[in-house]
Amino acid sequence: MSLRIITARVRVFWESLSTSYWFIPVLMMLCSVALCYTCLSVIDRAFLPDALRPLIPLVTTNSVQQLLSTVAGAMITFTSIAFSMTLVALTLASNQFGPRLIRNFMNDKSTQAVLGIMVSTFLFCLLSLHHLSSISENQDAISLLAGFTVFFAIVDCVTIVYFIHHVSRSIQADQVIANCFDAFCRSIDSLLPKPESDSEFQAVNESWTGKDDAFVVELCAQSSGYVQTINYASFMAIPAIQVSGSEIHVRSGDHVVNGERLVTLYCKQPFEAYEFSHLCNAIVLGSGRTPIQDPEFAISQLVEIALRALSPGINDPHTAINCIDKLTAACVLICQRDFPADTLVNKQSEIWLKRRTFTFEGVVDTAFAQIRQAASSHPAVLIHLLNNLTTLLPRCQDNAHLSVIQHAKSIYAGSQLLTLCESDQHALDAAMLPFQQV
Repeated sequence: MSLRIITARVRVFWESLSTSYWFIPVLMMLCSVALCYTCLSVIDRAFLPDALRPLIPLVTTNSVQQLLSTVAGAMITFTSIAFSMTLVALTLASNQFGPRLIRNFMNDKSTQAVLGIMVSTFLFCLLSLHHLSSISENQDAISLLAGFTVFFAIVDCVTIVYFIHHVSRSIQADQVIANCFDAFCRSIDSLLPKPESDSEFQAVNESWTGKDDAFVVELCAQSSGYVQTINYASFMAIPAIQVSGSEIHVRSGDHVVNGERLVTLYCKQPFEAYEFSHLCNAIVLGSGRTPIQDPEFAISQLVEIALRALSPGINDPHTAINCIDKLTAACVLICQRDFPADTLVNKQSEIWLKRRTFTFEGVVDTAFAQIRQAASSHPAVLIHLLNNLTTLLPRCQDNAHLSVIQHAKSIYAGSQLLTLCESDQHALDAAMLPFQQV
């Protein structure tokens, strides 16, 4: 397996770790074990700086035992409260914003750190109690354990107050929407990967690609799942003596089933599919979509929040309007960026690669199509959609103009099926006027 493929798989693995509730807490627990061992056998109170000695007074064995027991009991209670609040927040997020938004909550490093601090303090106290009888003559170790225990207890008290504030703030609709948009902004550079930015690759016109080789090899999926990432450089690094080019039929975010065609290789001599089976590892499949190489992932999350808000059970058009504002801002951010080219060629080996890529028109469709359909009975949302499309229109490039105008026409055509008062109809006509003048 090449280094490129290993790197792609490591990115997917790291993405799964970052959205787990166990990785950071486990690391912090290991640190607490190391600190406990250090206090027991490495550090002597006599060697501490003079400024720290008043903070770590000499204590008796009975006093430190009572202190450790008290803090350990309090920490397990705090941990139970933190886990309960976390589960409540996840339940509310799943019901109100959609189950796919749970990933954003689990990716919250503040929550992971709070859980880690709580369980690390409990583990520190537990290990200290376990070794307390064996160090009854070591006054320095006992004092250090007591000093660190008091310090951890103070930190945990501050942490639990912060956590209550953080959880109550994180489940607010405006904050959830802002977090989705901020995540999109932070990762926008990696959301549009461009192998052609490498000096070895060059974007070419699709008509340049030749497919007249007599030998064709098709690589099929060996399992079902979502395409999480594709290492395009691996297909460009195939020896020129074997193939002249390749065509990738899937892109990140697509769902494939077992046996579905993934890649077509155009060979210069007869080969069997198993001879290129290692290339299937360059296309990483998983149980769900990830934002690693999928520009539409964060867009889809904002769309899901808007659709939930417009559902009859919730009926919250203000949240939908907030989502529309963020979606428009996201489209403005990427409308001036260069999207990956459909066809690449290796300057040295002249191996070409044709692939399905993301386009600005596709992002606009993902952002506004479903909201436009769900908002058919909400004139205020339709008017706001038209106003935001008016803001987006002058920033679009040539082909994107047509997509934005088509959405505006669809919104206006759907609104004509509604029974509107004169003021609402006038607002719709005014919002549609810029598109009629194009």
